[in-house]
Amino acid sequence: MIGRIPVAMNTVALVFLVSSVRDSFLLAGIASSFYTLAGAIAGPRIGRLADRHGTRIVLIPIALINAISILAVVYFSERSVPLLLIFSAFAGATMPGFGSYTRARWSRTISDKKDLDSALSLESVFDETAFVIGPALAGFMFSLYGSNSPLFAGVIFMVIGAVGLAITSFDHGGDKQIEEVHGGLLRIPRIKGLLASLVAMGLLFGSNFVVILAVAKQYDRAAEGGLWVGLYPLGSIVAGLAYGFIHWKSSNALRYTIALGFMTLATSSILVFQDIDTLVYLLILSGVAIAPALIAANALMKELVPLRRLTEAFALVGAALSIGITLGSSLSGLIVDEYGGWSGFYFMTGAMVLATLLSTLIIKPKTNGETILESDQK
Repeated sequence: MIGRIPVAMNTVALVFLVSSVRDSFLLAGIASSFYTLAGAIAGPRIGRLADRHGTRIVLIPIALINAISILAVVYFSERSVPLLLIFSAFAGATMPGFGSYTRARWSRTISDKKDLDSALSLESVFDETAFVIGPALAGFMFSLYGSNSPLFAGVIFMVIGAVGLAITSFDHGGDKQIEEVHGGLLRIPRIKGLLASLVAMGLLFGSNFVVILAVAKQYDRAAEGGLWVGLYPLGSIVAGLAYGFIHWKSSNALRYTIALGFMTLATSSILVFQDIDTLVYLLILSGVAIAPALIAANALMKELVPLRRLTEAFALVGAALSIGITLGSSLSGLIVDEYGGWSGFYFMTGAMVLATLLSTLIIKPKTNGETILESDQK
């Protein structure tokens, strides 16, 4: 849990740091984009190494590199834009994917589908809890201790999480025959449709904190912006817990699409009111379906891929989201710089419409009207 906090905290912390030091949300969005895009590129490859060699061997070296990179980001934030962006990329590429490691372990050790659904729901609750704590903590530390402090705190949390996970878990996986699996995961049916919708969903995640912080700054309430970002997934925690207690009979693909549809409607409601006093409540509402959507997406991925490549597969889910986050943070940064904070919510709504439409590609009706998922594991 401690290790997940900087995963949610660092992108917001980067925006706080760069927008404060350089007075540009566009540059802040670009730095955040370098961070998330590098993570998207490197994450599945590091996950593959973890599948092959075990997570313990992988965790400690990348945690060390990540700590050095974050400190370099702080150092060069006022000194060099190119080096700021380079070390932002290194920091993103080496951020340990705690959720990927633990989801793979649940999947290796639990055979009962209902129990595994509950475990994956718990994982999403942990993620959402981190996304409540992280941004709020970043805003709190920014207001009290300055623009550098959130990233410094993130380094401490990351090291505690990485070292703790490496030395305490009994199951680190590792399959020396992993290279005998031929072909990429993208060749598996339905994977491309799932990942495409996750990229579109990532557009929302990448833009929400930029847009929310911009609106907060517009009303001279910048310090509260981090808290608002943290409230966005608050309803998702409750929904994720409830989701895990239900034994679903519908397909993961159908539940995923329904969750995205709800997020689309809820996000569009912000456009109707555009009121700073009701924004917090609408943000909580629009975030309710985040955990159900991500739980269904991860469960769907688990159905589709071979067991011994699950760390890589779950990292690929994170990579798809990161690509969307990269594009979303850059485009939304440009939009709010040019047209103001509220205009960013049009972009967020459009992203969810696209995600919902793409998710329908992974649903196929039966002749009797039910929905099923076609798996390659036959």
